[in-house]
Amino acid sequence: MILQKNDGQFLVDLEKTKAYYQSHSLCDCQACRNFYQQASAAFPKLKAFLADFGVDLERPDEIAWGDLSPEGEIDYLFVAYTVRGEILRQDFYETDLQDSLFLSVVIDKGYVPNEQEGEDYFVISVYNIVLPWVLEEPFGDTIKPSFFQRLKKRFGKD
Repeated sequence: MILQKNDGQFLVDLEKTKAYYQSHSLCDCQACRNFYQQASAAFPKLKAFLADFGVDLERPDEIAWGDLSPEGEIDYLFVAYTVRGEILRQDFYETDLQDSLFLSVVIDKGYVPNEQEGEDYFVISVYNIVLPWVLEEPFGDTIKPSFFQRLKKRFGKD
């Protein structure tokens, strides 16, 4: 299916994208569970935008976050989703989306979540997401290392 988003054009394989999301497991860390619990209600426009690509807002490939703020909120540095298909115009697409927050959406092939080598895919990354801490457990009890901490360790920069 060819999908047009303003000046961006994408060839999207909805069936392969949906199958991809059914086959991968979700992270069970606190920050991710906090995101899953409230993302759909907090961002209905983002949910509809992603659904056009066959993506479920509550099933991201990767989430990076900062610390809990004094106000009890988490700054999600980015949330990334994989789409099976191709970007037909340019190699990079960016748009802003006014939802409950002002979100920045970037679509490109530069980031490789879950090592999708050899497959036709692109990645939708969402920035500027901030959500309150809503879990009934203290922040930080069983938290996994952040995305950037894992990268540093992987490349021996620990």
